[in-house]
Amino acid sequence: MLNPFFLNKLKRTAIFIVAFTLLFLLFFSTLPYTLPFVLAFVIALWIKPFNLYLQKKLKISNAISSILSTALVFLVLGILVSAVLYKVTNEARLLLTKVPNLETIRSYVELYLNEVSKFFGQLDPVLAEKAYPQLTAMLSGILNITVRSLNAIISFVIRLPVALMIAFITFLATYFFSKDMPDIIEKFYSIFSLEGKDQMHSILKEGSSMIAGYFKAYATVIFLTFLETFIGFLILGINYALILSALSAFMDILPILGISAVYIPLAIYNFYLGNTLMGVGLLILYVIVTVSRQIIEPKLVSTTLDIHPVMILAAIFIGLKAYGFLGMIFLIALMVAYKILVKVRIL
Repeated sequence: MLNPFFLNKLKRTAIFIVAFTLLFLLFFSTLPYTLPFVLAFVIALWIKPFNLYLQKKLKISNAISSILSTALVFLVLGILVSAVLYKVTNEARLLLTKVPNLETIRSYVELYLNEVSKFFGQLDPVLAEKAYPQLTAMLSGILNITVRSLNAIISFVIRLPVALMIAFITFLATYFFSKDMPDIIEKFYSIFSLEGKDQMHSILKEGSSMIAGYFKAYATVIFLTFLETFIGFLILGINYALILSALSAFMDILPILGISAVYIPLAIYNFYLGNTLMGVGLLILYVIVTVSRQIIEPKLVSTTLDIHPVMILAAIFIGLKAYGFLGMIFLIALMVAYKILVKVRIL
């Protein structure tokens, strides 16, 4: 017979997992429609201390401090995003004109396999012939993803009116959320009992700390990928180092391919041009960045979230295998939420 305490805890844990899964699915299925308001609420929470500081320092009303803090934050973000988009778009346009096509890659792969066959004298021609379609398909797939990413950057800039409309809605929603934040918090806590208010306050405090730490950890990992790539590309003398480093950092978020979608085509292109030293340098840099990421990510995330590194590794591996990037986010978020509820003694 099992311990009743264990059975009760198991039951509560099962209810928590089901409830969390349903909320997670609901949130991400509606996110395309609610994104401006989600962003606005997050920004309003983020600038809340700055808003309060303006009220006390300038002795102004909540409405005026809210519009000032919102306008200032969006102005800074607008300048930064505009500068980055301008630089990245220009480099992306130039880079796209120099990306080799599929036939060029195919001819290079065939040439390379022929050279290997001549050198060793033992490579079965039938095997080499069968390898051509697989290798070219793999390389063209990586190349297509890289090109699509560059095209997406340019397409985003072309569709700026839509982005500006979303930004304007987010700006207005941020202002209203910021202005009404005290009332929103008061009404939210009013639905709980006195004991429930204390528990909810503890949950939100622990949750905000761990979520902020989670995003900070991944932002650090992605920034390190960008920095290592940028420095490495500058040392190797790679053209368009900024756009390629930014693209590598973006690809680092994606499952399976990751930074290989940038490094591998670039190395192949340099081998094709006869820049053997640069091609080898790119492959070495790829190994260095990949290994350092695999070492840093679990340790950094587990330290920030106070979760065992093995659990983080399991969440990353199982999540990516099951449902890709979203599956990884789900499992890590599930562990974080469980950890928070255990800390406040609800589970």
